[in-house]
Amino acid sequence: MRTAAHGLSIDLPPGWEARIVKRGDSAPFMHVASFALRGEDGDFGAAAAERMRADDAFAALVQYAAGPHLTAGVGLFSAAGWNRRLHASEFGPKQLQVTRPGQLGSQRFFTEANRPFCLYCVVAPVRKRPERLVAELAAVLATLAIEG
Repeated sequence: MRTAAHGLSIDLPPGWEARIVKRGDSAPFMHVASFALRGEDGDFGAAAAERMRADDAFAALVQYAAGPHLTAGVGLFSAAGWNRRLHASEFGPKQLQVTRPGQLGSQRFFTEANRPFCLYCVVAPVRKRPERLVAELAAVLATLAIEG
């Protein structure tokens, strides 16, 4: 199933959900998860990450609004495009927005289609090895398309 809105789109395997949200004049964000999503989650999905169960995966793709203090392709957002390969070695508890036992996180900042983004990922490996869970999330994110 393909989910698309606001110049973002992604293909989802069975059992996965995605939401693309744009509130008022803010830039859009997208949540992708291996579990049910709810409408009240904030941009980075802190409430969604709190609901994660064993072997769940979650990602938030958050676009930042360019302005006088933020320019696409400059500073934190200087990486052109994003490396679609995720590696378990990039995930750790110190990259989490909110530290929770058993969760590992990863953050990347980049610019694609002249749009500045942060990709924030969380996995909760229990029965599955972190490498496998990160690979499953990476396979879903590999279908992400960003249009200018």
